[in-house]
Amino acid sequence: MASGDARKHQDRTTRATVTVSHGSNSRRRGRRSNSSLRRLAPILFFLFGCILLALAATIIGGYFLFRNVDTSDAFAWKAPIDQVDNRALVAETVLLPLTGVNSTDALSATLDKAQLENAYALLAYDPTLSDAARVGGLLQLGTRFAKANNTAKATACFQAAALLATLSPELSDQARMDSYQQASAGLHTVGANAPARLVTDQGYIVAEFSPTLQRDARARRLNQVADDYATLGVASLSAQARQKSIDVGGATTQDPVIPVRVPFNPTVGKLAAAPNVDAAVKTRIAAAQLLSDDLANLGKDATAWPSDSVAQLSDALLAEDDARQAYYNSQIPQAKDPAVLIALMRDRVNWLALKYRIARGAFGKNLVDDWSQDPAAIADAWGDAWADLFGVSEQLATAIASPSSMAKPQNPDQAMEDVVRDELITLRWGWYNRVSEPDLIDKLSDVTQKLMNTNLPALHLDTMKRGNKTMFLLVPDDLYGLGDKALPR
Repeated sequence: MASGDARKHQDRTTRATVTVSHGSNSRRRGRRSNSSLRRLAPILFFLFGCILLALAATIIGGYFLFRNVDTSDAFAWKAPIDQVDNRALVAETVLLPLTGVNSTDALSATLDKAQLENAYALLAYDPTLSDAARVGGLLQLGTRFAKANNTAKATACFQAAALLATLSPELSDQARMDSYQQASAGLHTVGANAPARLVTDQGYIVAEFSPTLQRDARARRLNQVADDYATLGVASLSAQARQKSIDVGGATTQDPVIPVRVPFNPTVGKLAAAPNVDAAVKTRIAAAQLLSDDLANLGKDATAWPSDSVAQLSDALLAEDDARQAYYNSQIPQAKDPAVLIALMRDRVNWLALKYRIARGAFGKNLVDDWSQDPAAIADAWGDAWADLFGVSEQLATAIASPSSMAKPQNPDQAMEDVVRDELITLRWGWYNRVSEPDLIDKLSDVTQKLMNTNLPALHLDTMKRGNKTMFLLVPDDLYGLGDKALPR
């Protein structure tokens, strides 16, 4: 019995020892496992962080790679003269303005030859083109630049066309609507959807509130706006504009007939005889034509311009400048007829536009060394010439007599509004550096408040901010001063 009890005790002890040993081994394995996990944890966290960073980089990179221009930069304005690429100008037609060809024919020639940068330079620099011709040229160029995959220049053309359509006192609301529709479609084509939306918003306001649109025309324009919104994917405003088109078209009464007002445009008189200027102009035209012919003989691949012909044209331009300055300095102070004074000042502005383009190398080559050394001085002279012209125009506007026809400016404030809008155009185009945009906006606001007190039916030029950038907007009296809250919702 004693020996049997001893064996049983030994067996229990052995089992207990084995059990303790197994438990100890298990705990050691658990500690080794936990220790391994603790060692792996930093590595796992590191790998997970790398994956997150890679994913974030992919998303951000994809945004910047594939985004369209729908950012605040899409509303930044750069003067057209600062967007001309002098290196892309083609010799074949670039000299046409110097050979006596008028701006309209020169523009047509550059477009016929598909020399797009030459055409853009004309639209950027030449003040003799009408607003209608400039808008049309910009829209056509925008389409062509888009087809040539020059998205940046296409966007600039469409935006400039839309801005000019808004600022210009020359265009009718029907012409504005045509411009807005084409500009919106063009901007959408190149992926500039934010500017396209804003242009469509402006078109919606004009279509709904223009006092010169009759019932059928208004209904048709509203339907076009609905189509534009649909293209941009703005379903709510598309449906809204469509319903308004139906409502307007189904009305039993016509809108009151409001004639399109002819903008204030001071009479331009006849210039006094200027034999020295005439002779200098003929010499310059001959020199420019000679250089053009020499370039044609060299062929399209020629990069160097014939130095003798360039020197001859340079001398002719300097001589013409001397003759013109002498003429302006003698004639302007003694001009008594306001129409003659306007003619003189316009002629001087047009000449300085040509001179400034030459100074900036915007004919493809450096034609006059003296001017190219200090283009800023010529810019200042050009700005002074514009200031003189607008000063006289404002004086004539304030003295306007009330006409018998509603198609004419009804009072000096309407005429002054037209002048200030022209000033804003020259400022935005980079031609006029003698006044600030805020000052012109304040002047326009003062005039607009006076016009609103007269209850004359009209859309007024207002401003709004988009990305801290000033945008212009035509609005009715009820929406004036609301900024971007005036936009369709």
